[in-house]
Amino acid sequence: MKMKYYDIKKQLDSLIVFSLQDLYLIDPNFRQATLYDWEKIGKVTKLRNNHYVFSDFAPKNYQYYLLSNLLYEPSYVSMELALNHYGVIPESVSTITAISTNKTKKMTNKYGAFSYQTVAPKLFFGYELLEVSGRKIKIASLEKAILDYLYLNSKIISTDDFESLRWNKQILREEVNKEKLKKYLDIFSNARLSNRVAIMKEYLES
Repeated sequence: MKMKYYDIKKQLDSLIVFSLQDLYLIDPNFRQATLYDWEKIGKVTKLRNNHYVFSDFAPKNYQYYLLSNLLYEPSYVSMELALNHYGVIPESVSTITAISTNKTKKMTNKYGAFSYQTVAPKLFFGYELLEVSGRKIKIASLEKAILDYLYLNSKIISTDDFESLRWNKQILREEVNKEKLKKYLDIFSNARLSNRVAIMKEYLES
C-alpha cells in the first residue's frame, strides 16, 4: 500500500532536503509522477535536480548554512559568508558562499543565491562542524575562510585592496590563530597566496 503524503512528510522532514531515492526508501511503491504532482500543487519545492524540500520549510539563521551543505555535496560554508559569521565582514552577505571539490556552480532558488567555488581535493580541509538543532553544519574556520577568500581572489595585490574590503582589523588581530594560519598556508603551498597573506599582515600592522 502506498503511503500518504503526511506520513511521508513526517518521516522526511528531518532530512530537510530529500531526493526521489529517499522517497523510494520509505515507500518502495512511490511513483515519480506523484512527486511532480506535489510540486505542481505546491506541496514540495524543487531546489535543483533531484533536490526537494517540503514547501512549508522556512529556514532561519544557520539553517541557510545547512541548506548550502545539502544542496551541493561535498561542500562547506566559507569566504564571504563565513567571514561575516566571524564578524570580519560587518555587512550582511546576500549570497551564500561555499567551497566544494565539485565544479564551480551558482544557483538561485526561493531561499536565495548559492555560490560554490571549486578547489582541489587536497585543499578541502579546515572546516569545523557547527551543531545546530541536532544537525552538523560544515563551515570554514576563520583562518581557512581567510585563505579560501584570498586564494580565489587573485586581484588583491596591495594594502589598498585590503582597505577597500573593509575587513574588521580588530577581530583579525585578536581572533586569528597565527599558528593555524601558517599551518594551513603551508598546505596550500602557493607563492601568490603567501604573498597576499604577507600583504594582509602589513595591512593589519598599519
